[in-house]
Amino acid sequence: MAVIPIKIAPEKIHINCDRRLAFEVITAFGASMGNKGGDAGESNRVLKEEGDRKLVEFVTPVKLGLGLSRNWVTNEWVEMSEPDEVTFNLVPGKGPITGGLQLLSDRFVFEVADTCTDLTYESTFGIRWSVFGWVFGKMFVERYLRKHMRDHLREVKPVIEARAARSRVYAPCVHDGAMPETK
Repeated sequence: MAVIPIKIAPEKIHINCDRRLAFEVITAFGASMGNKGGDAGESNRVLKEEGDRKLVEFVTPVKLGLGLSRNWVTNEWVEMSEPDEVTFNLVPGKGPITGGLQLLSDRFVFEVADTCTDLTYESTFGIRWSVFGWVFGKMFVERYLRKHMRDHLREVKPVIEARAARSRVYAPCVHDGAMPETK
């Protein structure tokens, strides 16, 4: 059956760090992004490497509402073009989510903003069942994925900025374009 792609409007966030460092943090596969509550949070592990791309298993907590959540496990091919962009392409699986979701392509674009970073999150998805899948996707799935994109950017920003504050490799971010003073 045909899949009709649905492109979600991009989400963008400003991060106070060098874009090379932001890229390094986003592509630190095999790490866990814990949260303040001590939960494991999102985690991932590399399953296979083929040249410039990696097959990565992601475990993402999904909030279902009413205080309930469930881990969503996906396998995705990740391609990196350092330090400009990272693309993630879902490997469709089985079950109600990854079985119906036949297309999920996410892309992070890292742009220089003075000496800081503007990180843009783009996403396209498609659900099998042709026109019915497209209607279902537009009515229900797009809203959820858009919220996920915003939440994910809000979660990675403090993690990246905390890493930047400890960096001895990258200069601090300067908003007016002037280079930081050296001693």
